[in-house]
Amino acid sequence: MARRSLRRPVPVPYARMNEKDRERARGLILAHVRNALVAGPHAVLELRKGLPVEALGAFPIVLNEMVEAGEIASMGHSVYARVPWMPATRKVVASPVKDMVFAALSELAREGSLPEELAENLVLPLKTVQRALVDLEGEGMIHESRIPGRYRPVSRRMASHVRRGAAGRIFADVLSHA
Repeated sequence: MARRSLRRPVPVPYARMNEKDRERARGLILAHVRNALVAGPHAVLELRKGLPVEALGAFPIVLNEMVEAGEIASMGHSVYARVPWMPATRKVVASPVKDMVFAALSELAREGSLPEELAENLVLPLKTVQRALVDLEGEGMIHESRIPGRYRPVSRRMASHVRRGAAGRIFADVLSHA
């Protein structure tokens, strides 16, 4: 009886993958991580489970690309979550001042707010608020309303997400502690 060789797949470091293998691994990992995170936050090793062995070398690279793109975020303690409503095209960077200005605009009336009103309500210097407004407008998050000098979010849906905050989002313990 002839002996058949059963070759097991082996992990290949990303640097040694050819372009075709990198693209295949990238596609598999993107789909796998996106599908997993729809169910909620997962630990990084949980995200890695179920991937083909030959794609594991690309996992940290692709995961980092997803973080840089703002599609997913680290919640600390090796847990990653999907960023629910942000575009997947820019890195998510914390900016409390911009977040406060955007949140205040989301809470206010339809006609928008003047920078002076925002500065007064948020107890921030006017120049700081104006810089945040310029940045938010440049990012496509806000625009000037019909009334000159007043700003408002570009999307009612986005404003609604901001007003609700974390309501309706479940951050569950996904590790088995058996």
